[in-house]
Amino acid sequence: SQSEQQMLSSQLECVQSIKDGVLEEAKCTESDRVTLFPRQGSGAETQTQAALKLLQVETETLYSKGDSEDLYVTNILYEREVIKREVTGAEVAELVWKLCLAHSASYETADLFMTLVFELRHLPLEALRALWQRSSFKCRDNWQPLIDALPSCATEACVVLMKDLIASGEVEEDKVEYFFWSFTFIPNPTSGMIESLAPLLKSPRASQSCFLGVTALIHRFCSTHSSCDIVPAVQSVMRTLGKFLGGNCTVQDSEHLSKLQLVLKAIGNAGLAAARLAPALSSCAALRSHPMEIRLAAVQAFRRVPCS
Repeated sequence: SQSEQQMLSSQLECVQSIKDGVLEEAKCTESDRVTLFPRQGSGAETQTQAALKLLQVETETLYSKGDSEDLYVTNILYEREVIKREVTGAEVAELVWKLCLAHSASYETADLFMTLVFELRHLPLEALRALWQRSSFKCRDNWQPLIDALPSCATEACVVLMKDLIASGEVEEDKVEYFFWSFTFIPNPTSGMIESLAPLLKSPRASQSCFLGVTALIHRFCSTHSSCDIVPAVQSVMRTLGKFLGGNCTVQDSEHLSKLQLVLKAIGNAGLAAARLAPALSSCAALRSHPMEIRLAAVQAFRRVPCS
């Protein structure tokens, strides 16, 4: 019955035989006993025996000398063979169509999607725009493979196309956010990427992810380019952000307060490029008449600016 309690006791015993440091034989006996209460003497017991015996020792190595020549040390990032042939827009369009026909949870779909990402990297901007006009359709499950693949492409042409789609309103809001956050992970940003994205910051509809995504891209760019603050594209973005400050971060209303906090966070996000805004940031932080949130945000905007 449900009121009865069960008690389980188990025991495992193993005997091993080792010779010259090698395990030759192992014998194990496992006993399990279940006792039911309050009945005395009731229950069940099982006993399992297992034996393992060494039959032979292989002296050959796992890899031949020829195999070892192909081994090398690398990082854990995904690798794929470089495509040596020229990729055409028609081939990529066919790949998108195959993705729509493939089962959504299959290995084939994963492989096709990865192939799509790598082939997009070989298309110039005009070919990408033509591909979008041809293959921006939704699959039967409302999936747009091209939309999901673009953020992983990470080329200047792909970034420019994403900017075009954002500016034209051709993609849904959640995908726009997805685009912006993907800029943070672009390994080798270019000034062309920054130049194409800069106008988006001037839009009244520019979201938090827009400000932070673009400035994160600038931070990555400046991490690999010395004197990045003299690059015209970077200067354009920082001028736009500087205009939002208005010289000393004067707050007009609660909505403007939130906007200023976002801009100050974006300036800090930009890293080395924020150095040219140091005087304005100092004014924002120094004025006691400013709300404490603004003064604190202005101080935090210095977090990636070098002291010298």
